[in-house]
Amino acid sequence: MAAAHAFYAQDQGTTFNLEYAWRLLKDEAKWGIIRESIGNSSKMTQTSTSGASSEIPDTPSNYEFNSSSPMERPMGQKAAKRKGKAKEISNATQDARNKRAETMERLAQSKEDEIELKVMQIMMKDTSTMNESQRDIHEKYCNKMKKKMDCS
Repeated sequence: MAAAHAFYAQDQGTTFNLEYAWRLLKDEAKWGIIRESIGNSSKMTQTSTSGASSEIPDTPSNYEFNSSSPMERPMGQKAAKRKGKAKEISNATQDARNKRAETMERLAQSKEDEIELKVMQIMMKDTSTMNESQRDIHEKYCNKMKKKMDCS
């Protein structure tokens, strides 16, 4: 810790006076745990205007995220809002599908009822005013409808 204070004072020109805040926040999931990269073989390179690249030496400001930390960063406000809206949309979509299916079932049932009513009206029609050929056609139609109703 003393070495870190010395590095900070050297880089910033003042002493680090927020250690109490650092101690509170260092283990919080949102901030993650950072550590000084030591022995990192892949150093950042800086290209000058001449095109030559030079390695940047390790400094106290070069830190990497400690990926071995078991803590995860909590969900942000915008991501939580998007997630909540996605659930609302999927629920609304499912409700709309259910409502449409119910409506289609009622429509199909009403069509069946309407057809059945028409068939019954034809079957119960008075044949006394019909001529012989009309009665034959009516009787064939009635027999055909009876067979269909028995099968269903």
